[in-house]
Amino acid sequence: MTRFSGEQGKDIFDILIRHYTVIAPVEKPGKGRFSDTGLVAYERVESFDEIEFFKKTYFSAKSVLLPPRQTMFSFRDNKMEEADSQIRPTIIFLRSCDIHALKVLDAHFLNSGGCTDFYYNRLRQKVKLFLIECEKLFENCFCVSFQTNKTDNWAAFIRKVEGGYEVQIRDEELKAYFPDNAEDISGPQFVEQDTSPVNIPQEIDVSIFEDDLWKEYTLRCIACGRCTISCPTCSCFSVQDILSEDMTFPQGRGKSIPLDKSGGERKRLWSSCMVKKFSLLAGNHDLRTKEGDRLRYRVSHKIYDFRKKHGINMCVGCGRCDDVCPEYISMFKCVEKINQIIEVHSING
Repeated sequence: MTRFSGEQGKDIFDILIRHYTVIAPVEKPGKGRFSDTGLVAYERVESFDEIEFFKKTYFSAKSVLLPPRQTMFSFRDNKMEEADSQIRPTIIFLRSCDIHALKVLDAHFLNSGGCTDFYYNRLRQKVKLFLIECEKLFENCFCVSFQTNKTDNWAAFIRKVEGGYEVQIRDEELKAYFPDNAEDISGPQFVEQDTSPVNIPQEIDVSIFEDDLWKEYTLRCIACGRCTISCPTCSCFSVQDILSEDMTFPQGRGKSIPLDKSGGERKRLWSSCMVKKFSLLAGNHDLRTKEGDRLRYRVSHKIYDFRKKHGINMCVGCGRCDDVCPEYISMFKCVEKINQIIEVHSING
């Protein structure tokens, strides 16, 4: 372990950002849900002083590896041109639950059906993880129930203390950027107990599909998709070809002229299982037209379906979906209600 002052931290960071892009939680005053509130979000930072170590982020850092709009390749005159592959090494400051969330994304994009997603993998290989500890639970967190409260999957651990920082480095490449003054410093601290633990159902069958619970959620959910945007493991996307004739740039005085009409770009765009027509099939058949059915699909995937395939839960208990829902629909409460349904069904045979 190493300890360094805030002044030393400035010099360390100046050297670090010459070689890495650093993404970390940042306090954004006045950017919250209401005009007089702020939020904490992931942004590129230029110093340790910008990093918010003690507050929960409103959104996750998944956009670093899965950008909301990502150009896969361009095409012109029947020829394909790969998107810019010059990717800078990146450091991301994450809490334990978000590091576990990366494990979920890795399972989905790197080992799903024996296939590897080229675009995700290219970014993932450039990432090093800095752990931020959680000594206490934030509002709506239930990570202990999902066993994501602890992790040893990090390149470096950093703690902000009075007058400076404490850091433990595992990655050999990173050791060169930090002073080599061994100190007797405690390792990362992790929360040990949820405020209200929740049991994760081990088996879910189709008998829950017709329960009145989902009718209630149909009346409440407005299909805004906030839950999926804030979630660190939601990774649904659509692919669109944007033709050059639809891509314009301003000419001035409100006019615009098209780019070269002979080509375009193929883009990957974030999507959400909670929005209308997400499950629309050929022939205009929609599997899930009701909001409650979409929520059932999402929750089941988070706590059962994904685990059945990959061996890990997709939900990491970060509680962000609870934080952002304008209708106050809670993943935690939903899992509790599913447990109650399963218990009633077991009693009734």
